Amino acid sequence: MTVTSKDQRSGASGGVDVDRVLGQLGQAGQFHLRVYVMVAVAVIQVGMLHTTYIFLAGSVPYRCTVPECESLNTTDFNPVWLPNAAVEGQGERCSRRVPLTQPCSADTSFSQEALACDHWIYANNNTIVAEFNLACQEWKRTLVGTIHNIGMLVSLPILGYISDRFGRKVALILSCTLVGVIGTLKAFSVSYEMYVIVEFLETIAGASTFPASYILTIELLGQDKRVLTTAFLGIVISMGGVCFALMAKTFQYWRTFILVVYPPALLFLSYIYFLPESIRWLLSKGKKKEAIKIIKRAAKMNNVTLSEETLRELTEDKPQTMEEKKEIQNEPGIWSQVMRSPIIMKRLAICSWWWITCTFVFYGLAINSVSLAGDKYTNYMLVVSVEVIGVVINALVLDRIGRKRSLLIGFMVCGVSCCAIPFVRNHIVWLSIFLYLLGKVAITQAFNGIYMYTSELFPTRARHSLLAFCSMVGRIGSIVAPQMPLLEIYVKWLPSVLFGCTALVAGLLMTTTPETLNTTLPDTIQEAEQIATRHREPHKSKEIQSTPC
Repeated sequence: MTVTSKDQRSGASGGVDVDRVLGQLGQAGQFHLRVYVMVAVAVIQVGMLHTTYIFLAGSVPYRCTVPECESLNTTDFNPVWLPNAAVEGQGERCSRRVPLTQPCSADTSFSQEALACDHWIYANNNTIVAEFNLACQEWKRTLVGTIHNIGMLVSLPILGYISDRFGRKVALILSCTLVGVIGTLKAFSVSYEMYVIVEFLETIAGASTFPASYILTIELLGQDKRVLTTAFLGIVISMGGVCFALMAKTFQYWRTFILVVYPPALLFLSYIYFLPESIRWLLSKGKKKEAIKIIKRAAKMNNVTLSEETLRELTEDKPQTMEEKKEIQNEPGIWSQVMRSPIIMKRLAICSWWWITCTFVFYGLAINSVSLAGDKYTNYMLVVSVEVIGVVINALVLDRIGRKRSLLIGFMVCGVSCCAIPFVRNHIVWLSIFLYLLGKVAITQAFNGIYMYTSELFPTRARHSLLAFCSMVGRIGSIVAPQMPLLEIYVKWLPSVLFGCTALVAGLLMTTTPETLNTTLPDTIQEAEQIATRHREPHKSKEIQSTPC
């Protein structure tokens, strides 16, 4: 049996050729620009809030109080006698010496025996470390980042299901709004435990903002603008990261920062009235009447006239077969198809490793950036800013040399750079910094491209759910990443080597999946299985065999 791709796509979209409709609506009209702006604002919020723990739970200089020399509520962080009381070595901030004479002065001698500290004084109270007295409990500080990413792991499949079941718009508004409401509660935390719980709940609420934004945008555009979409959102999220660092530098006290940055998220409730739902999603779910309203409004706003054939498809009621009705009404049907498809399941496993690699290396390098020499806010802005280079590289090469080759190069360059850092770190400082930034650019390029490539490998009806699954599994990498500074204390070279090796394995796996350059987004499982055939035989793209490759 031979089935044409046009028939498949029309059947999956209520008898409407979605790609032709979107092509006639254009891609830069008033309707599209309004959507781009609203999505950009949501993505900027992601850039500002998705790594707040880097500064809010950042390390603060502290030392032991010496009750024989000062009161417990002293504010003098560097008294003249401090060098004599300090203990050298790894536990220097957790133990102290006892003065042999009093009162203490610059000439006071201290005992050689070190005592464990029971009180500390902090250089400032800008982060939760000072507020909740986390001195000498580094694991509690880094645990905040790990809890944050565990929340993402829990959140992504939930909101991915909501997106595929109830719409991209619903998932986006829900995620953007709840992250502001719940995140604001952190400012009123009275204990470390309360802060961590709210951090977890905030992440569950807001983890799907970027996936929903990305899918909503990519489903609005035709296949020739997917790379532009990816570059656009990548640059916007980098802008959000720079804004985050600027706001954190301006409002350094953590409670003030939260009360300034989080509450404005309530404004996203206005998207209920202004943000349109994905036309492709509506048609794939059989919601033809709602899709037609949006299509007609878009045509009017963009001042375009739809063809007679498109108008006929939109106005005529094509009866659905029993099989089509079952697919639309019974959501578990699509998942059973996924489970029965060895091709899709294989891709799902490979994509999951790519995501683990991207989150592990991307967030690992970002977290370590604040420990570099110099101002931590400036360092973070620098590392976030170079991400734009990776995004621009994608925009230049993804449509020229293909998705696979571009991402393969990104993973390999990152892997080699990270593995080389331990060999030059103590000998050529400038080269180690260059390799660090090169690795960050390369993993950004890979991460940015993986969003698009993963979306192109899976069908519309389960795209967000499968993308969310890959992202969820990928959170294993970002859960482990905050613990790398602790690992570095014991084995200094190991974190860089782990970053590099995972990237090299991801690059090798890139050779096992099909190229998606110049292919249309698949709407069904069958179309997704046949991507490789369509790419290898472009002259037969209008007629696809029903047997998967």
